[in-house]
Amino acid sequence: MHDVPEIEQQHQKLIGMMNELNEAVKNKESRTDIYRIIDDVIAYTRLHFDIEEQLMAEAGYPEIEAHKDKHRQLIQEALHLKEKLDYVGGEMFTDWFTHWPFARVLAHIQYADNQIKDYIRQAGVKV
Repeated sequence: MHDVPEIEQQHQKLIGMMNELNEAVKNKESRTDIYRIIDDVIAYTRLHFDIEEQLMAEAGYPEIEAHKDKHRQLIQEALHLKEKLDYVGGEMFTDWFTHWPFARVLAHIQYADNQIKDYIRQAGVKV
């Protein structure tokens, strides 16, 4: 949602946080530190989704429920990151993380969020 500066800033922060998580796992930082980063990513993602959903509602975005479902799916996947790390170990986790959750978040930002940016801008919703 490049035309909505607050949301775009949040997207950049989320990408940075996910890069931080990936680097922490690659560098074999302590599980405590990695789990803290995962918790931070989840908390910030929830905040971001809440703001985005509020903007969609204010704009009258017709596909809001489908978009909210995508948000719920991403949160559910994020809630399982610790389990996945414990199950597969650090090395396999980084490969999996880079190709699956990180890629899904980027795809969501690039495609799903682009579907709503025009509605928010045209509706004149103040961000």
